[in-house]
Amino acid sequence: DPMNVPTTWEGYRLNRQGKTQYALGLAIMSSAFGGLVSALFLAFFAPPFAKFALTFSTVEFFAVVVFGLASVSVLGQASMPAALVSLFAGVLLGTIGTEAQYGVERFAFGVPFLKTGVDFVTVLIGLFAIGEVLEQLVVTGAPPAPARPGARAIPRLPLLDLWPLRWPLARGTAVGIAVGGLAGAGATVSSFVSYGLEKQISREPHLFGTGHAAGLVASESSVNGSTGGAMIHLLTLGIPGSAATAVMMGAFLIHGIQPGPLLFVKQPEQVYTIFAGMILANVVMIALGYLAALSFALLMKVPAPILNTFIVVFCFLGAFALRNDLADVWLTMLFGVLGFFMRRWDLPIPPLVMGIILGPMAEQYFLTSMVSHANDLTVFVTRPVSAVVLALALLTVTWPFARTFRARRRPAAG
Repeated sequence: DPMNVPTTWEGYRLNRQGKTQYALGLAIMSSAFGGLVSALFLAFFAPPFAKFALTFSTVEFFAVVVFGLASVSVLGQASMPAALVSLFAGVLLGTIGTEAQYGVERFAFGVPFLKTGVDFVTVLIGLFAIGEVLEQLVVTGAPPAPARPGARAIPRLPLLDLWPLRWPLARGTAVGIAVGGLAGAGATVSSFVSYGLEKQISREPHLFGTGHAAGLVASESSVNGSTGGAMIHLLTLGIPGSAATAVMMGAFLIHGIQPGPLLFVKQPEQVYTIFAGMILANVVMIALGYLAALSFALLMKVPAPILNTFIVVFCFLGAFALRNDLADVWLTMLFGVLGFFMRRWDLPIPPLVMGIILGPMAEQYFLTSMVSHANDLTVFVTRPVSAVVLALALLTVTWPFARTFRARRRPAAG
């Protein structure tokens, strides 16, 4: 799932360092914390927050997605130009297919399966899974997840370890609630925004992408923190805030529960039952997550050749299952080779992923805004919320340059 991509950037590196139990424990606890706080927020602040979020239009959604794309400026480990090249390549890949607003076919070149676009799942499987397997086989020959001698793969629940990470945890949860409360934004946007924001304000930005716990905690807490925000629209306005809540709305209707403002008046007992269920679910998730992690942790004991074989087989099966089209398998192989060479050439992969996921979203919000406001570009700076978010996006892009400039001036002044 694209919402968990930032988690893999840190979790996988922690696993390679022999900290499997630590990474799994952090993921379980931070996800449960984000979901629990989000559920409590939903219970106490649902009506006023929904009223505020209702003022958001596609203009504000476009600004939020642009802020997520601007976060790419801090995702390049060494070179911001390289990160931007990767980002624009991802955005370009996201334009392949038939454009939804006007039905214009772009970059399909008469190839039938390209008319529906490149599925981002195919890109993720190729870049991260197949590309990593090729890297291990061709370059290092190392197993996919080596553990240090004596390291246990059994996950633990690092309650004390979360205290030094309390601020990334709190910020990730807050971003999840805020972005999740924007109907249609969802956990994917909140995850990328939270991860990028955390790296931007961190005193150790160079550690992100190398197995930094703060990035893992910020991403996971943001993903689950968005659930409460998405539920606000469903319960108070009868509008699904995400794909998951759209499914839940269908389930509510089947059981005679009509989401909307009158739900709090006509069926208050159902509302508070839902609140209690969300709180209880996040508590139970700790135990279920721990038990599930036990089985996944045992994979670390599987010999590398066997594990690599199963990884490749399941990757190709997953790619084929997307559209039952063999072309997706070939695309997976192509992006696997691309991921391998990007690693060899030190081109960051995360910006490309951000581009292909968030690029189409930004385009759709932009075109819809233009249609709604008679092609008036000033609407993005005349609406207060949009102007503030776009200003933050501009600051995110320019801040690394300003920080580098100040660092160069200090030795000269000394």
